[in-house]
Amino acid sequence: MTLTLDLTSIKNLLGFIKRREMKKILIPTDFSKNAWNTIIYAIELYKNTPCEFYLLNAYNLDPVQLLTTVSSQRIGHFYGMLKKESEYEMQKITEEIQNHKSNLYHTFKTISKRGPLVSIINELAEQSLFDMIIIGTKGATGTKEVFLGSTTHNVIKNVDCCPILVIPEDFSFQKISEIAFATDFERLYHKSEVEPILEFAKKHDATIRMIHIYDEPKLDTVQQYNSNTLEHYFKHVKYEFHVIPDFSTVENAIQAFIEELEIDILMMIYYKHSFLKRIIKEPVIKKITFHTNIPFLVIPEDTSTVY
Repeated sequence: MTLTLDLTSIKNLLGFIKRREMKKILIPTDFSKNAWNTIIYAIELYKNTPCEFYLLNAYNLDPVQLLTTVSSQRIGHFYGMLKKESEYEMQKITEEIQNHKSNLYHTFKTISKRGPLVSIINELAEQSLFDMIIIGTKGATGTKEVFLGSTTHNVIKNVDCCPILVIPEDFSFQKISEIAFATDFERLYHKSEVEPILEFAKKHDATIRMIHIYDEPKLDTVQQYNSNTLEHYFKHVKYEFHVIPDFSTVENAIQAFIEELEIDILMMIYYKHSFLKRIIKEPVIKKITFHTNIPFLVIPEDTSTVY
């Protein structure tokens, strides 16, 4: 049987295919220089990929304004001003993006919304499946080291709808050739957890370097099994397995590895009750994030059962 399609049907089919292939990327912005740099990085990262970029600004009154303002009418007035300012800044950003470099693969949507950033992201995630959240962070200033900045930390801790890519301050996009994937091999890996790593490796023809920082030089039976599972997932990409000693701290070990092998991006799976959370409590990831000059991809754990 021969299937004949008219021009309209072909256009509809092509549109459907394009929508299926299109990435949906959420980029929170506070209109700072660092946030603008993150947008430019995202555009370059997905330069040849059809994308819908959602630029989000979450605005809110600070606690002092709320405490000192008795009138609900006055509060409404302040929120109205914040909304107008947010929408005005969003308009400026979209104009700057058009002036910067137009890309036929990319479309941009702006969202100005009142409320806490984490709550808004989770609300939006229920309406639209995002492939990635890309967010900037500032480095440490003096002794005031707050992990990823409180905003970015809250997003990583409370948003698990998709991977979160953290871009260091003033970082410019560069070719991704070397990927470091730090893990403890304590958990069995889900395909959904590994897919973001594989996607980066295939898209950029990069080498995945699995890092295990050990207290004991030999993997136990469970770790060896999980390591073999990872190798199975990575069989169609370039990968290397590195077991390195825990120098003085995990941070020092990973940082030395990043520098020695000229790693372009660091990746970890965020297990809420395992490796990454334990390290967060020990302030290691905080130090890595502030002291490294490379992007950091945090992949949410898949809590479904592996069979």
